[in-house]
Amino acid sequence: MDLKSRLARLDRLSRRPESPQPSLVGIRQEDVEASLEVLGLVRNDTPEGPVWLTSHRDLLAGPGEPLPNLEEVFSRPGPHRPSAGEILFLDTETTGLAGGTGTIAFLTGVSWWDGKAFVTRQYFLPGPGNELAMLKDLARLAGGFAVVVTFNGASFDLPLLRTRARLNRLEDPLAALDVWDLLVPARRLWGNRLPDCRQQTLEREVCGLERGPGDIDGSFIPQTWFDFLATGQPGLLPSVLTHNHRDMVGMGRLFLEVATAAGLIDRSAVLPATTPWQEGWALGRICERRRDVARSLACLEIAARAAPREPRRGIGDSRFLADALRILKRGGDWPLVERLIIEGLEAGVDDPWLHREAAILYEHRLVDLGRALDHALKSGEVHRCTRLEGLLQGRGPDR
Repeated sequence: MDLKSRLARLDRLSRRPESPQPSLVGIRQEDVEASLEVLGLVRNDTPEGPVWLTSHRDLLAGPGEPLPNLEEVFSRPGPHRPSAGEILFLDTETTGLAGGTGTIAFLTGVSWWDGKAFVTRQYFLPGPGNELAMLKDLARLAGGFAVVVTFNGASFDLPLLRTRARLNRLEDPLAALDVWDLLVPARRLWGNRLPDCRQQTLEREVCGLERGPGDIDGSFIPQTWFDFLATGQPGLLPSVLTHNHRDMVGMGRLFLEVATAAGLIDRSAVLPATTPWQEGWALGRICERRRDVARSLACLEIAARAAPREPRRGIGDSRFLADALRILKRGGDWPLVERLIIEGLEAGVDDPWLHREAAILYEHRLVDLGRALDHALKSGEVHRCTRLEGLLQGRGPDR
């Protein structure tokens, strides 16, 4: 068998069997329209065809104007600070999480602030053939905004919509908008305080929101749409719409919390005394990335004083201790640095790097060569030990 034949045979063996495409063939149009009406969906005729959508208005005032500085809070916030009314939120419900050309966003939720109201529009696809009209209408809507905010959408929702647009021979409907992904500030601000950074965890622990009844587990969402295509009946689709609506409102609430946290360092040099030590740690790191030494010092000083002295927590967490020492050394408060090192060692951070920090501190700042040598020996730095031993021998009784 030649190489060409072998490759063809391998291709046939590795190809997945094609599953039948779901459709509404054989279902009366009146039944489909009745189901769409039950879902609260309204037909809107556009130049490209009809779109089905529903809208909500939630009482949720937007952030204050102007927005705080979000540099290093989001990955790439851009130089432009949009107004609250220029921010578009987006979330999709899809036929799967694999992405690629076989995945469809059958429900797309978009939200924005209109005064004190948080407006949500949900685009629903009653069939794959309605996708072009929805994407075009979404592009028209997006033209009035400067930023699109998602939750983990930068790696899923937005690439998916871009792919669907290309398959429909359209430009990316959101290409002109800056992208802010809420997962980034969530991890930076609260990742060290919470068990995970899933959206519902953040809603509960940061925003104080509880979803309550009427929702649906995300794993059931794709099959719910397939069931609709097969039967024309709404089934669990009301719960899918509720789930998406709650996702949208949750993102709005979460954005407000991010803006509030950013405002603490944007509008004031001193954090409130009630600020959790983990948040002071997070804000200090953000200020450090901005090269704002004064504010990073202020944040870490508050965090270091409030952090617990326990094994693997607070001062006993080597990650926090390393950040605190790195930033606080820039302030030159060497007694505070010494106290943190001692407390870290007492809390169980008996690591070579911490002994090295202590050796440097005692040699160059506090000029206690005996202690410097003790820590250098524990850090395993042969050259430092040799140098300190020589200095001590030269000083004789001053040791």
